[in-house]
Order: sequence, then structure tokens, then C-alpha cells
Amino acid sequence: MKKLFNASKQNPYLCHPQFNWNGSVVQLVRMPPCHGGGRGFESRPVRKGSEKLRAFFMPYYVYIIQSGKDASYYKGYSEHPFLRLQQHNNKESHYTSDKVPWHLIFIQSFFTKREALIRERVLKKYSHNQIEKLIVSNLNELKNLIG
Repeated sequence: MKKLFNASKQNPYLCHPQFNWNGSVVQLVRMPPCHGGGRGFESRPVRKGSEKLRAFFMPYYVYIIQSGKDASYYKGYSEHPFLRLQQHNNKESHYTSDKVPWHLIFIQSFFTKREALIRERVLKKYSHNQIEKLIVSNLNELKNLIG
């Protein structure tokens, strides 16, 4: 059996030169213990300028639609909220198919899917009054998207 790691005193973290890795690699850097709460390795800190790259990625949206049948609300997330509204109105979603037509009344964008899912989970717990306040708040980006 080949030895995978070079356990020399000089650098115990070097991989053996014959070890081939074809998968994804995460670069770890040695951080002072004060940064990692005592852990030796941490992911590389976010570099300056990476926020500029976010503009090129597709945002995730949390949306609220209202039924034209009984004025109930449905909350969800999507990368394409207008297409998703079309799917709801075409009865492609089992949960919303009985209450068509649906009207898009709220949109909020997020950079990551995780942020959008967390926000969606919070909105699902909102009361009717909280949703109505949210619709008229500055968080509603629908006005900006449709003019």
C-alpha cells in the first residue's frame, strides 16, 4: 500500500507526489488560532472584489402570490418568478391548482439560494396582517421590476 501523505518534519501537510486527485479541491490556509476559535485550518477568506462578481449570477427570488378566488396567499422561491407564476396559473402546481387565478404581489431578491430559502421559511409563518404590511413596504421589489 502506498503512503498517501509525506509525514516529514518539514511539512506534514504535503501530499505525496504520486497521489492523483481528480475531484473538487477546497483550498485551506493556516489561520492564527485567534481567527478560527482555536481550529487550525479555515476556508480562505473572501477576497475583496468578489461582491462585484455577484452581479453576474442569477439571483434567487422569494415571492408571494394571491389567489383571485379566495384572496389567500402562497409563498415560494424561484429563480424565475414570472415563469413560476405562469406555472401556478396553468395548474402545474398541485397545491395551488384549485385557487387560480394567482396574482404576483411581492418579490424580494437574494444572492444565494440559502438566503432565499431562509426568508421563505420566515414568510410562511407570517400572519395575514404581516403579509399586507410587507406588500406595501420598501422590501417589495415588484415595483422596480415591472416599472
